[in-house]
Amino acid sequence: IKVKMKILITGGTGLLGKALIETVNSDYEIIATFLGNYDVEDNQQVKYKKMDIRDKDGYKNLFKGFKPNVIIHAASIGSPDYAEKNRNETWVINVDATQNIIENCEQFDAKFIFISSNGIYDGNNAPYCEESKAEPINYYGQTKLEGEIIAKKAKITHAIVRPILMYGWNHQFERQNIITTSLSKLRKGEKLFAYEDVFSNPLFVKSCAKAIWKIIKEEKYETFNIAGRDRVSIYQFVKEAAKIFELNENLVVPVQQGFFNELVKRPKDTSYNTEKMQKVLQMEPISVSDGLFLMKDP
Repeated sequence: IKVKMKILITGGTGLLGKALIETVNSDYEIIATFLGNYDVEDNQQVKYKKMDIRDKDGYKNLFKGFKPNVIIHAASIGSPDYAEKNRNETWVINVDATQNIIENCEQFDAKFIFISSNGIYDGNNAPYCEESKAEPINYYGQTKLEGEIIAKKAKITHAIVRPILMYGWNHQFERQNIITTSLSKLRKGEKLFAYEDVFSNPLFVKSCAKAIWKIIKEEKYETFNIAGRDRVSIYQFVKEAAKIFELNENLVVPVQQGFFNELVKRPKDTSYNTEKMQKVLQMEPISVSDGLFLMKDP
């Protein structure tokens, strides 16, 4: 009998966690941890476990009992504004908890995949490749960069995955993303203001999930900037979504950065150079419209 590889996913009900579980093949046995006032049904392959990423003893016991081969560490505070307002909590979750998971990986000889972010770049020197200088302009970005630094120092096999502006269907009880938020507004006939001066190459979440499964299967434990094909402004992106979902495009109104009075500065163009993803993972980035069509008709 083939022994199944054991995977632990933290943040298992977030956007990426959900996509990882939806795209997994049968070779893996999974425990997915999450935090929230809801329950998730287990299935034959995936067991869900409600556990705070700050619970050191809980994770130590989980490692001891489950003995995972690979950890995909997707749990984090993902909102730059929330991170700015709640610095201590964000540091504990994004940095200290990462350190704790890594120490367990060292002790139990597990491989580690850290989910980082385009937030580590300042947005002034796009397109960014894996070797580009990281210069975060907000606190959220600093904590993600710190997580990368800890991972690189650790004595374990690790990969760093930096997704950019991910979109797709989230669990209804979890944080929405730019497209699900936009669709719900447009369906109500509400005006939607979107930046025409902030650029990225949006990433369909299942493409990111597939890249991660590929890293594991082919043992390509390296650093990857993962993105979609098209460099677009937020305004162009949301307008395209309106078109594909057959909603009123005229409700989408272009505005400049600063319009929303956010707490923190966002980088203005963090679009990626995806050559490494194409060469090493043999993955072609998909266009915005292809990603949105896949979302519309899964």
